Amino acid sequence: MKLSKEQIPVRCTIMRGGTSKAVFMRMDDVPSEPAARDRLLLALFGSPDRRQIDGLGGADPLTSKFAMIGPATRADADIDYTFAQIGIEEAYVSYEIVCGNISSATGVYAIEEGLVPAVEPVTTVRVHNTNTNSILIIKVQVKDGAPLVEGDFAIDGVPGTGAEVALDYSNTSGGATGKLLPTGNVRDSVLVPSLGRSIEVSIVDIGTICVYFRAADLGLTGSELPGEIPPAKYVAAEEIRLAAAALCGLPQSGKNITPFQIMIAPPRDYRSLPGEAVKAADIDFVARQINVDGWMHKAFAGGASTCTSVAAQIEGTIAHECSSLATTPRRVRIGHPSGVLPIFAHVERDAQAAWVVREVHFSRTVRRLMDGTTYIRRAVMEG
Repeated sequence: MKLSKEQIPVRCTIMRGGTSKAVFMRMDDVPSEPAARDRLLLALFGSPDRRQIDGLGGADPLTSKFAMIGPATRADADIDYTFAQIGIEEAYVSYEIVCGNISSATGVYAIEEGLVPAVEPVTTVRVHNTNTNSILIIKVQVKDGAPLVEGDFAIDGVPGTGAEVALDYSNTSGGATGKLLPTGNVRDSVLVPSLGRSIEVSIVDIGTICVYFRAADLGLTGSELPGEIPPAKYVAAEEIRLAAAALCGLPQSGKNITPFQIMIAPPRDYRSLPGEAVKAADIDFVARQINVDGWMHKAFAGGASTCTSVAAQIEGTIAHECSSLATTPRRVRIGHPSGVLPIFAHVERDAQAAWVVREVHFSRTVRRLMDGTTYIRRAVMEG
């Protein structure tokens, strides 16, 4: 095969983790200089372009994700993992968050790539997430020296079943702010200009920092699906996010996308995106993840689900108020647009009466979709 020198070959892998897909690359295949790295990633995904037609992006935030894997730089880890969210219509690369769905694929990738020895029947992979400087514990089922693909574990939003991959996020408290409750309060009041009044919110920082607010305060039921929320409500949600960021001392400009905006309401019947009935009796509350660019997550981000399960067990938070169950520890059942997501969490007060997370974990299915070489236009890479 004869190829033009105007294109640069780049080795990569596409992995599905939970309800998301990402391009994976080895750290030594990615430029170390930040500006060059970001040019590579934008070209790799075909951004900025709403269809990402000239790259590997799937024209959806859930498929415009990147993971960089390399040797561990901490003694308590097996690998390093850096996550990036790639802009679609805008030329940006954000390293602000960690994606729980894609995190689930890092353990499988590390074993398949020979970075971590395969141990049967379960291999534990200690992942140093550089975005939050925290350790994720991932348990992968292994047989005949390789991660299992087939199994009977199912998650809403992904067709069929697969082998279960378990993630423990217990060590990620305070990843963005240094504290589980960044303001020290279970509730705060923030002014929402477009509503002309203040509302109550709860801000919790574990997995991914989130701000929780009642759907009723925006005049919504909480069971709306993507495409069913008026633009003005997204404006209000973004005002809530910016106010919460200010309370936490986080940036309010640039391409910052946290805290994630989580709209909460008590359990109710609704029909999911796949058209299946979700019953109030089968969930603890309904939750919708609203995002910076004015769109609703079609399912629920892994980091956000971790945070939400913890928030639901902290007395006094908006999530706890809307929850149908008050016991802890328990498996919190989040009613999201694509169905139901169960997340186990154990949260309690310590001897100083401060809230601490003893355990929080969730499971996903993972599959390697593609290995190969993609081609980057040299003119784009060179700016």
